[in-house]
Amino acid sequence: MAAKFLSIAIRKPLKKKIYPTDFYYVSMETWLWVQKQDIGPSPRQSHTMVYHSKKQVVVLFGGLGLGNQSFNDTWEWDSVAWSQVADTGPSPRHGSAMAYDSSRDKTVLFGGWHSTGYKNDTWQWDGADWSQVADTGPSPRSSHAMVYDSQKKRIVLFGGGFVGPSNVPQYFNDTWEWNGSEWTQVADTGPSPRGNHGMSYDSPRDKVVLFSGWGGPGQFLGDTWEMSGNKWQKVQDTGPGSIYSLSMVHTLKGIVLFGGSFIGESNAPQYLNDTWQWDGKIWTQRQDIGPKPRYEHTMVYDLSRDKTVLFGGGDSAGRMGDTWELKIETIPG
Repeated sequence: MAAKFLSIAIRKPLKKKIYPTDFYYVSMETWLWVQKQDIGPSPRQSHTMVYHSKKQVVVLFGGLGLGNQSFNDTWEWDSVAWSQVADTGPSPRHGSAMAYDSSRDKTVLFGGWHSTGYKNDTWQWDGADWSQVADTGPSPRSSHAMVYDSQKKRIVLFGGGFVGPSNVPQYFNDTWEWNGSEWTQVADTGPSPRGNHGMSYDSPRDKVVLFSGWGGPGQFLGDTWEMSGNKWQKVQDTGPGSIYSLSMVHTLKGIVLFGGSFIGESNAPQYLNDTWQWDGKIWTQRQDIGPKPRYEHTMVYDLSRDKTVLFGGGDSAGRMGDTWELKIETIPG
């Protein structure tokens, strides 16, 4: 029987002449954290901060300090030093949330917790003084999140919770809006009930972005949601992981997330110090050096200087009082 041979034709690669115009330029980004201060507000976690665009300063209020002391002091960061500007106004508390309403030039604070109980009062900071403007609206809670929607000119609040008489945490999934004079509930569907989540407003895309959080014992979340109008939609189930007590801000380079906590194999909290970016579609890890691992810290974005400012937080060793700034620079390649 005659043997059969398989004939294979091999195509030679085409030669291509390269001309001087065939070079491509690729831009690269550097993400650099720099420690600015370790003096200013006393070490604390679970405080709240905003960027006041008119005064071009970072405003900090309250928090939980050493010895589990709750604060009610107000501070400003001008990119060089911290200055205490008030010690009266809302009662001492931690776990509250603030947002800066640029259309009305008011910083709005809601809720929080103190040994006297959970709060549902609403306060405004005009840059010089605090004034209480409401005591109705969302139910008393802490660990909620608030952002300012510049398109609707409304402050948006989601979630948070409280510990009831049975000593079991209970969380909400309601969405509220503040129009400068009153609260209105606009949704009670969307993300599952949770607290200690991250939330930011993506102004170019006109989306409120929410990530992760804690829904109660054993409920560690890692989902990403976006709200357009008054409707929530889940957009991602992967990313930084099932973490809580992180911090998120919107920058010119997209949304930036840093730190947080998760429960490890030993069933003990573990703390993170990685930096992530959300571009509207996927999460990308950008950095894993900088501030030490922590949770219940706070970040804001200083638009005038194009820098993200971080203060405080905690870990298993205690509470922190350091100030850091993140600069994202584009380097032509």
